[in-house]
Amino acid sequence: MSLIPFENRNYDFQSIYNFRDFGGYAGQDGRPVKTGRLFRSAHLAALSPEDVSAIGDLDIHLIVDLRHAPERVKQPSRFPTPQPHVHEYPDGPKGKTAKVAPHEAFLEHELYTAADAHGYMMRSYTARPHDAGFQKIFADTIRFMAAAEDAAAAGVLVHCAAGKDRTGTLCALIQSTLGVSREDIMADYMMTLKAVDIDKIIGPAAAMFTERYGRSIDAEAIWPMFGVMPEFLNAALDGMLDSAGRIDSYLTDRLNIDLSDIDRMRDRYLS
Repeated sequence: MSLIPFENRNYDFQSIYNFRDFGGYAGQDGRPVKTGRLFRSAHLAALSPEDVSAIGDLDIHLIVDLRHAPERVKQPSRFPTPQPHVHEYPDGPKGKTAKVAPHEAFLEHELYTAADAHGYMMRSYTARPHDAGFQKIFADTIRFMAAAEDAAAAGVLVHCAAGKDRTGTLCALIQSTLGVSREDIMADYMMTLKAVDIDKIIGPAAAMFTERYGRSIDAEAIWPMFGVMPEFLNAALDGMLDSAGRIDSYLTDRLNIDLSDIDRMRDRYLS
């Protein structure tokens, strides 16, 4: 269960959605994951000067941008000053990168029903732990968290476009590494439904897609791509955790992270 109330976990910024602390859960050996060090959010492209300043006050050392290159070009991030380190999803070589992100291509060409959207989300979550690009940025993030010059926990902000799918997968990996239970990881993931009023934004989004793609796309059809469902994250967790619910084999065998880095990361982020 959460060791801090939702009001202390959720940041009610005006120009960024779904910004919240994903620490504050019981971790390995019952040690709490530190709060005020691990954050997750939607993209940073629309940040107001006030919110840029407020995020700067959080002492964030690393921003992990899980968006694809076309998303980053279309909606470039705004950063606090001084700018933290930034890790970006490593798209293919220049000239070979797709013109649009995979989910945008799916929306345009293949989405007609909620079943279509649900199937796409299941495939995406299932594939993500095995994707070379995601594995690289996942590993780089864990190593950064382990490699601080002193014993202090570096502030980390993980985001993608909406702060729930790609972000949810990396946050689940970090929480699993710190020993957070699968039940608490799922509760944190599902908190998007409390942090964001999806019903308020999904109607205008459906209208926008209808106009953009020249065919009718209703809100019910796109809900699986805007919301969160337990089976989505479970598909990713099943690809990272062993039969006993441990993450270590994925970290060492798939991400090639040294056990010493895992131990240092845990020492820094567990109280």
